[in-house]
Amino acid sequence: MNRRDLLTMIAAVTGTAMLGAGRVMAYVPTETGRNIFTPEDAAFLDEVAETIIPATDTPGAKDAEVGAFMTQFVSDCYTPEEQAAFREGMETLKSESQSRFGQDFEALEGEQRREMLQEAMIAAAARARVVAEAREEMRRQAADQQPAAEPAAEAQAQTEPDLPALHWFTPIQQLTLFGFFTSEVGANEVLRYEPVPGEYIGDLDYDGGPAWAT
Repeated sequence: MNRRDLLTMIAAVTGTAMLGAGRVMAYVPTETGRNIFTPEDAAFLDEVAETIIPATDTPGAKDAEVGAFMTQFVSDCYTPEEQAAFREGMETLKSESQSRFGQDFEALEGEQRREMLQEAMIAAAARARVVAEAREEMRRQAADQQPAAEPAAEAQAQTEPDLPALHWFTPIQQLTLFGFFTSEVGANEVLRYEPVPGEYIGDLDYDGGPAWAT
């Protein structure tokens, strides 16, 4: 699975394009800047991600240090507005854990964690459909007003800020999947790693194993 296929898969799973994806396309140089999150934030996100991708007979999200990845990705690739929304999502999950179970999320039993995130995932999918429908309606209106493709695209881009906000769980879910499947353990021990450049084999029998990482 290459990066483009992974981004397509994440968009299909979460019902919307991945936030910040435009900044991580291959061959575009990026720099690691100051991480605006604390190690405690990364540890919290590790626990959330591990609930989404738990270790079984293969490594889980904590083995891939997905929490640390998320904090760096959000710091480097999200806009200030997206960063604020991401933090707000973290705080929402923490407060819901306290209000429902009287404990921090990290202290919950596995079933309690899964119950919370399953509900969040369903709500996020429903919100993503609302956003997609609103975006499509804006596209139709822009096309009606500007029949030419380029002006229509510009007109639609100007209305993007007016779209409903995505659910707070969507970026956490997206970054968990992206961070895990692009990590060393995710690529080597869950997917299959194919070194590049390597031998070219144009006709290879499929043996039913997992997808390739590269």
